[in-house]
Amino acid sequence: MADARSVVVTGAANGMGRAVCERLAKGGWQVLAVDLNSDLLKWAEEAGLASMVADVSSESDNARIAAEAERLFGGLDAAIFNAGITGSGSIDTLATETVRKVLDVNLMGPIFGIRACLPLLRRRKNSSIVITASTLGLCGDNENWAYSASKHAVVGLVRSLAREIGPQGIRVNAVCPGLTESGMTADLKAYAPEQYQAMTASIPLQRWASSDEQAAVMDFLISPS
Repeated sequence: MADARSVVVTGAANGMGRAVCERLAKGGWQVLAVDLNSDLLKWAEEAGLASMVADVSSESDNARIAAEAERLFGGLDAAIFNAGITGSGSIDTLATETVRKVLDVNLMGPIFGIRACLPLLRRRKNSSIVITASTLGLCGDNENWAYSASKHAVVGLVRSLAREIGPQGIRVNAVCPGLTESGMTADLKAYAPEQYQAMTASIPLQRWASSDEQAAVMDFLISPS
């Protein structure tokens, strides 16, 4: 597989991260699946994919991710920064440490990841970066302001870096999923069915998107042509 393209995917333990890893691997990509949850990440090893446990909010862990990608692949054609967490609560009550954690994972994670992976991406032609943002990065949401603020920042980051490193031949895009069945939202259906149904009713198609559908968009965005 000397000509295989290579990619790092964070937040790969379940949901959209796992879906895009599986899709890309089936398409011939060499995949490094990264997540903090070692138990949920076991699927990648069982599937024969390279994987590692890392905290994306740590600058040193992002350096380890890039070093592992270089060791395995000799460079990178793409990086998908998908890891994210939520933190809901009113502006009066949401704990400061929760706000900081949301920003550390959702915003600083991609920043650290891009800084670490850029030298590898610059070695390849038609390389690409994708960050998972959200529709809440384009609008607001009641008592979900910390998450929304982090995703607004991601959208601004993507727009700015597209201008900054686009001339170097590196494409930078964001995916802004709406309501999507994923690891992050699985508990809602089980423990708050009325809220789940109300949210479903707000969607024109009357259903949530699937992680596979979001993975198809990511696959398109990192494709070389």
